[in-house]
Amino acid sequence: MQNNYIIPIFVPHQGCLNECTFCNQKSISGQSKKLTTKEVRDTIDEYLRSFKDPYSYKEIAFFGGSFTGIELKKQEELLEVANEYIKNKQIDSIRISTRPDYINKNILKMLKKYGVKTIELRSSVHK
Repeated sequence: MQNNYIIPIFVPHQGCLNECTFCNQKSISGQSKKLTTKEVRDTIDEYLRSFKDPYSYKEIAFFGGSFTGIELKKQEELLEVANEYIKNKQIDSIRISTRPDYINKNILKMLKKYGVKTIELRSSVHK
């Protein structure tokens, strides 16, 4: 049986203007700084060193914000780093979390270009 590994990369509450307590990563994690490409590389490299099964399915997952609500230039910067690992055959895919109202055809094309295979959609209903 093949192992599946997820490398979590947190973009704490970036891309969303709401302050819902169930997904507000600033309050949940205490982390509020913007993520750098160096931190993404360091996190991925650390996880890759710890994986025991070389034939496992490995996925980078951007959690903790509405990824497609982040400034487009920053999205592409983060995805480019993750995509380098796909090109080098160290990672199989990328996963993101976002709101359904932050998705359109242009965004889907861009995500596909970088190797995003899974998009988790979270509720956009706020009270």
